[in-house]
Amino acid sequence: MSNGQLIYLMVAIAVILILAYVTAIFLRKRNVSRLTALEERKEELYNLPVNDEVEAVKNMHLIGQSQVTFREWNQKWVDLSLNSFADIENHLFEAESYNNSFRFFKAAHKIDQIESQIGLIEEDIAAIRNALSELEKQESKNSGRVLHALDLFETLQHTVAENSEKYGKALPEIEKQLENIQSEFSQFVTLNSSGDPVEAAAILDSTENHILALTHIVERIPALVETLTKELPEQLADLEEGYRKLLDANYHFTETDIESRFQLLHESLKNNQENIRQLELDNAEYENNRIQEEINALYDIFTREIAAQKKWLKVFFRHYQLISTT
Repeated sequence: MSNGQLIYLMVAIAVILILAYVTAIFLRKRNVSRLTALEERKEELYNLPVNDEVEAVKNMHLIGQSQVTFREWNQKWVDLSLNSFADIENHLFEAESYNNSFRFFKAAHKIDQIESQIGLIEEDIAAIRNALSELEKQESKNSGRVLHALDLFETLQHTVAENSEKYGKALPEIEKQLENIQSEFSQFVTLNSSGDPVEAAAILDSTENHILALTHIVERIPALVETLTKELPEQLADLEEGYRKLLDANYHFTETDIESRFQLLHESLKNNQENIRQLELDNAEYENNRIQEEINALYDIFTREIAAQKKWLKVFFRHYQLISTT
């Protein structure tokens, strides 16, 4: 090998070494920079005032479901503070060791793992703090919500009291459900003021649903009662009276079960009162419609008979006139 070639080879080796050195320095500094940022993120998370927030909720002396909820979130924080942060610290140490021993790619892989782990911890801590905040604010939130529920309840009570005659046999059950809702309000107040706002909120949710459901029922009942106790009986009475008059006028019906159908209609009207009494409004509406259909069917029978009688009389008179002219 000539001297020139040897020089070129040495220069090439030197360039490669320099490039390798520069690359190593770059990778090492990049990893150091990422490790420093992760260390800062870890410290920021660890220094968050979660312990103070836990103590603030603990001093509320929660009971029941609220206490169960608090203990669950408190345990999550204990696990994070004792285990997860220590685990991150160990991983940071491993990554730093890899980086100092020029195992840059293994260090980078470990750093990626740490970033993912810290991201999960950030989400967990955010969830814990949010849950603690909700527990701390739940009592005051409940107090604001209950005012709206009470307004709805008072409106419902006023509506029932002002229109009690429109509810027929449903009134006792409506009044019973109003008393149940009143008891739920009392239970809510007890829970909310004695340290269990979470369970109180659940009771309030249920109470609001009961109020809305009963309001819907109260709105539907008057029309059903009006139909069942007035409109349908009046139509049935008209039918029975008309039937008697048609019989007295010597109308003849091919149907032999009209009287029994009248009786079944009276029984259906009476039985449907039980649906009203139990607030089975869908059943009551169905029965009202079925009774109306049966009444309409009887009306159709009478109408056909009257039309047939008129047609017969018309034919009879024409025949009589023909006989008279001959």
